[in-house]
Amino acid sequence: MSLPDPATGEPRLDGMVAVVTGASGFIGSHLVDALLAGGAQVHVIVRDGARAIESPAPAARAGVTVHRCDLLDERLVIELPAWREATHCFHVGGVTKARTRAAFDAGNVTPTRHLCAAIARQSRPTLRLVYVSSQAAAGPATSTSTPVREDDAPHPVEAYGASKLAAEQVVALHGALYETMIIRPAAVYGPRDRDFLAAFKQASGRIAVHAVPRTHAITMVHVADLIRALVLAAVTPMVRVTPGTEQTAGSSTAARCYFVGHATPVTWGALYGEIARAVGTHPYEIEIPHSVLRAAAWAADALGALTGGTALLNGHKVALAAPRFWLCDATRAQTELGWSARVPLAEGVRETLAWYRAVGWLSAGQVRAGRPPEGTT
Repeated sequence: MSLPDPATGEPRLDGMVAVVTGASGFIGSHLVDALLAGGAQVHVIVRDGARAIESPAPAARAGVTVHRCDLLDERLVIELPAWREATHCFHVGGVTKARTRAAFDAGNVTPTRHLCAAIARQSRPTLRLVYVSSQAAAGPATSTSTPVREDDAPHPVEAYGASKLAAEQVVALHGALYETMIIRPAAVYGPRDRDFLAAFKQASGRIAVHAVPRTHAITMVHVADLIRALVLAAVTPMVRVTPGTEQTAGSSTAARCYFVGHATPVTWGALYGEIARAVGTHPYEIEIPHSVLRAAAWAADALGALTGGTALLNGHKVALAAPRFWLCDATRAQTELGWSARVPLAEGVRETLAWYRAVGWLSAGQVRAGRPPEGTT
């Protein structure tokens, strides 16, 4: 493992040459920040038209080389000059919203296959791939006392999770050729995230309309904790497994898989309350029945089939919201990577809110529209 920085305690990454996909997105932009801070050289693969949510964009940053490439073109991916000196590849990019399984596969499976093929062509057997998957690839837990673990048989409940599992299987097949690590994050939140922004906006008004029941429970992880896990996965010597004992990706190869999530799960009701406390409001809450959500998603999917678009509320999202327990166990990451979540939920929520306000994603006017929480003046 790399020696830690005396000032920060984080691993130094001098000598690492990292290829990163998805650098314009939420997790990828934070990863680029951490790699640069650790002393790594960074090559980012971006598609034409990719929208950066960070500032400055990767192309404007010292230490970052930008390669524009269509990951659906295997030849272009293999011929990228980024591979010449690369020691690591972090595959973060992917598709989280699509209408069909084929579209999810095109965004998640095919690019992964092409990246794996490109890495297999390299002459350096030490080049390591860290693939960012999702808990959706494993599926939900059956109860609060049985969070899913890496060796449990996966059972994704919709097309996004199925495509991420298929991408994991592609990665695992290459585990005998070079080192491969699969990271399955729980629900990720933090500055630059858009998925939880709606919950903050709901908490900022007089009435909050919730699509997920308050009693449903999830494992969460702050983006800073996830990034530490990705870096540790890149620099920690691999734990080799006996062929046939690793079920996570449906392969008997040497790929290693890790769930990453806070040890303490949270109900959606507790999360809504934590966000409301941070915002300084106490909205009246309305829960949308799941039957209504399914009907709305069916209508949105039908419209999308006619227009070619994909609505934020769709059948795949509703399927993800249905299970009561999206819980995972990160013990393996703690034992083998020396990782544990450090950011408490209350602190992470306050930090995320401050960022939303600072960049204008959540305006002061929205916050003032709510009522003060009970017990305050």
